[in-house]
Amino acid sequence: MDNKAKGTLYVLIAMVLFSTGGFFIKLINANPYTITFGRAFIAGVIFLPLIQWRKLRFSKNYLALIIGYCYLCIMFVLTTKITTAANAIILQCTAPLWLYLYYVVRGKKVTGRELIPRLFILVGIIVIFSASVGGNLWGDLLALSNGVAYALVQHFMDKEYPVSDNSIVGVNNIILCLVILVLFPGQLDFSGLSMTGWLGLLFLGVFQIGMSYLVFFKGVRMISALKASMVSLLEPILNPIFVFIFVGEIPSVYSLIGFAIILFGIALTMIPLKNVVQITD
Repeated sequence: MDNKAKGTLYVLIAMVLFSTGGFFIKLINANPYTITFGRAFIAGVIFLPLIQWRKLRFSKNYLALIIGYCYLCIMFVLTTKITTAANAIILQCTAPLWLYLYYVVRGKKVTGRELIPRLFILVGIIVIFSASVGGNLWGDLLALSNGVAYALVQHFMDKEYPVSDNSIVGVNNIILCLVILVLFPGQLDFSGLSMTGWLGLLFLGVFQIGMSYLVFFKGVRMISALKASMVSLLEPILNPIFVFIFVGEIPSVYSLIGFAIILFGIALTMIPLKNVVQITD
């Protein structure tokens, strides 16, 4: 097996592991803050030996990344608990729309080639929220806000830092634990966890966060960014499928239609510009 095939396999394994978050969060009998803390603590311990403490610098960019990451992790677990896993993951994946709007506000020229995929994402959001009115509107709004947080994380992960990716993941999870201890100490309650709950937390920390990031970073360095992005589309697809299989949760028809439209829009954003005819306004 050549390096490209290995890289694709590594990213594929990472996406499968990432995708298990939805049904484990649904199954664990604990509140979102307890699950987030437990998962982050275990992941932080795994990455602890990999952290380059002497090179660590808390710049403005890194602080913004930490804020986005903490919000992203807390809100993903919270929204997975209070809305459908399909809505939680796909509304989080609307990040390309918010990144694009940010760049437009900063003066980026609007082109049809870049605008059309984002319009698909916007239409998908509208379809999902048309079903949320009178239902779980609050949960879907929080999930949508997580799309903004995900965009923030993507934007600041592209910056240069003096430490390795493994260091960033390790420090981020340690800080996430500290944030929960400071802001939500009364929400932490491990006393009611069943054996299944403890095993689920262990899996989330070791595999869904810990091993998945290690395998993912290894894979993306062996294949193109485009190929890695396309393989990454498996996460929002597999997440609700796993939840359906193991939990039995079925999204509404409107949610499924909106899910498909958003996924199509995200896929369009990944098509290289040289392979399409660009339409300018």
